[in-house]
Amino acid sequence: MRVLYLNTKFQGGGAERVARQLYEGIGAEGVESHMLVGKEDESDPRYEIIYESLFRRRWNWIYGKLTSNARLDDRFAAKKILSCVRENRIDLVHIHNIHGNYMGIRNVREIAAAVPVVWTLHDMWTFTGHCAYAGDCDHWETKGCAHCQDLAMFPKLYFDCASRLQGQKRQYFTENGITFVTPSQWLYNLVKKSFLGQEKLHMIHNGVDTECFYPGDKEKLREQYGIRTEKHVLLFLTNMLRNTMKGFSYLAEALRQMENKEQYLLLIVGKLEEIRDICELYEVKTFGYIREIETLRDVYAMADLFLLPSMLENYPCVTLEAMACGTPVAAFQTGGIVEQVDEETGWLVERGNAAALKETIRLACQDKALLREKGMRSRKKAEECFSQEKMLRAYRQLYEEVLNKE
Repeated sequence: MRVLYLNTKFQGGGAERVARQLYEGIGAEGVESHMLVGKEDESDPRYEIIYESLFRRRWNWIYGKLTSNARLDDRFAAKKILSCVRENRIDLVHIHNIHGNYMGIRNVREIAAAVPVVWTLHDMWTFTGHCAYAGDCDHWETKGCAHCQDLAMFPKLYFDCASRLQGQKRQYFTENGITFVTPSQWLYNLVKKSFLGQEKLHMIHNGVDTECFYPGDKEKLREQYGIRTEKHVLLFLTNMLRNTMKGFSYLAEALRQMENKEQYLLLIVGKLEEIRDICELYEVKTFGYIREIETLRDVYAMADLFLLPSMLENYPCVTLEAMACGTPVAAFQTGGIVEQVDEETGWLVERGNAAALKETIRLACQDKALLREKGMRSRKKAEECFSQEKMLRAYRQLYEEVLNKE
């Protein structure tokens, strides 16, 4: 079996993490795996970049602006992908995200005509006018995304072509024999309501490598990283601060409302430019962007509580990673997060309620024994329900089913 994986980038979180897990994990099981990415900052022998040259990348950026981030056709990308399929005698293409402006909507049909396709949906983009997460807007279902109310929602449009874009997706993503996969029951239910509802659809949870992410001695890890404190250590990520769906404003408000701020230390992964006011109120330890899995594991493991204020998420990998490291999660009760976190392993808070989030943090940190207990249950649940091996087996079985039907 020869499988080609397609995604916007190789490095990153979410879709990138799952695509890498499959590419490397399935490959280790004797499957010949190849990977094409749209754009990446660094070359690497593990993958090939579609837009590799500086000239091509600049032209791609300009053309993306001209087409309002809604490209129908990309002959350069299509030719490169189909050449890779032919040259490597690919049996199956596994698509992840394509809304990185590196291939066109029509190109999906071309690929599906040449080779069987499995497509894992990491958000709602495949059936909305343009947004990855529609929030409380149901126009994708009821009004065909006519007169979009939020063109800035990721991935943004430069002019309102959302209705036309959704119509093109309906035309080119359906009746191609594509097998769609959702990582969460939440997204599965939404797909069933959409124009993809009659397509072949499976649900396979994202997984976490429990041999890479595991609990550690919190005190020793903190000393190792220069954190000598008896304070409650709160961990959060600052990725995509300007994306309202990430809900960071609610976490910021909760942190502003906290009493006895001197009793807490903030462990922050990501950029700090837009949260300087919060950092001035607390003792802070920052890590910036972390590439090394070992460092990321240590950061998860040394925290008392991982905070995830997203207003909507599919099935976030960061939740699974924290849980595998024995760190309980406090998150908003939304999307696929409720399929990961429960009252046995963490805390679910009313979506968008900063006051409730603040109170949850306070109560959780008051009970060290409960934090430890929920941390142990989180690790057990990660091993039993969210292991990478379980995910790989499910996808391997799906690949074989798809190919056997051809």
